[in-house]
Amino acid sequence: MSLTAVKMSEDVWFTCLTHALSTETEEIMGLLLGDIEHSKNGSVTALIWGASPQTRSDRRKDRVETHPEQLAAASAQADISFAPFIIMKFF
Repeated sequence: MSLTAVKMSEDVWFTCLTHALSTETEEIMGLLLGDIEHSKNGSVTALIWGASPQTRSDRRKDRVETHPEQLAAASAQADISFAPFIIMKFF
């Protein structure tokens, strides 16, 4: 199964763009929060409704690591943030 489409809100896009432009020389990382929608015609769409930019815990150039607490917070955000009305923004 492979994705055939990705739908992302404008707010999520700007969050990702701002995070990407926050540094000139370092890699960045973050998590996209969303769900997968399977349609009757076989297409699979990712519905991205949130972004969780992560700060680096290690400043070495060959590392992009984050604190486990940040990942846990992003997981909690995913659990409490999703509501059916959020998906309606995509349509």
